[in-house]
Amino acid sequence: MNEAFDANTEEGRRLLLVEAEQVVMGALEQYSQEIDRIHFIQISDHITYKLESNNGESFLLRIHTETLAPDEIRSELTWLEALAHEGITVPLGMKNLQDEYVTEVVTDKGRHWLVTMLRWIEGDHEAGEISENQVKQMGSLMARLHKASQDFVSPNGFKRQTWGVARFEQDFAHLQKHYRAFLSDEDFELYQQAAGKVIRHLGELQPSPNHFGMIHADFHEGNLVFNEGKPYLIDFGRCGFGYYLYDMAEAFIGLHPLQRQRFVEAYRDIVQLEDDAEAQLETFFIKALIENQSFHAANPREKEELLGQKRYSLALIRHYLSGELFLFNRISM
Repeated sequence: MNEAFDANTEEGRRLLLVEAEQVVMGALEQYSQEIDRIHFIQISDHITYKLESNNGESFLLRIHTETLAPDEIRSELTWLEALAHEGITVPLGMKNLQDEYVTEVVTDKGRHWLVTMLRWIEGDHEAGEISENQVKQMGSLMARLHKASQDFVSPNGFKRQTWGVARFEQDFAHLQKHYRAFLSDEDFELYQQAAGKVIRHLGELQPSPNHFGMIHADFHEGNLVFNEGKPYLIDFGRCGFGYYLYDMAEAFIGLHPLQRQRFVEAYRDIVQLEDDAEAQLETFFIKALIENQSFHAANPREKEELLGQKRYSLALIRHYLSGELFLFNRISM
């Protein structure tokens, strides 16, 4: 969603990238790395660039939205250090010349921007359909992530968002403003019913250390690269507190039913799941589906894809409302 950066129009995007270039150059003055090449990646939760140094090292530079506080950004990097300590390969933060992980840049317009630099994780996005073995490795990676979360003790001042009812209601309110980009009023009534069921189900759950903790919250193919067949997570910008099954449901959005089964099998080899996991997963899946569509609904660039997903999304929601299991079964539209 480019809304956070006021970049949902071509002119807004152009002006933003002009200012972002100034931010990049100002930030690099505060790091010791000598950068030879700068490659723009995308505008999403952050504005991101790949940096290549003269000694062959690569880094990720992120310009953060004004909605994120420095403590939240530092907490993300603290979480990454904890995962690395558990043997999970993640993009670790780099300190600037002031020995700080978060760098502030003030542009000619007087705007204050927060910037971070992280080590680049080598690998490639999977071009075609991911293999069964890759799906299993994704399930194992998520299980290792959740095992590390169970052992993680957040230090004083640790601050990350919680992916619970309050955030879901916020995202649904945003969708309510923009749903006509791809949904009819009749379609949206089904979304409202589904959202109500999600909120009721979440209200029945009780957080516990075995089910709730720090999660990635954006585990999908776009945030994974593969190197020699192994998956590595590259973007933890949405990490926060939430149910582990919600994290899994997010990953399921880009997988077909058989792949979801293989993912769960690999996950269960490391972390035990409760008997009612499937029902919870279906609620979290619909929650994630609605949140993702809310995230993209205001962006005209995403309209065509949202329209393309519409029939399948409505079929999933109808199954959810009727109580028919759908995650591990092919459904008719």
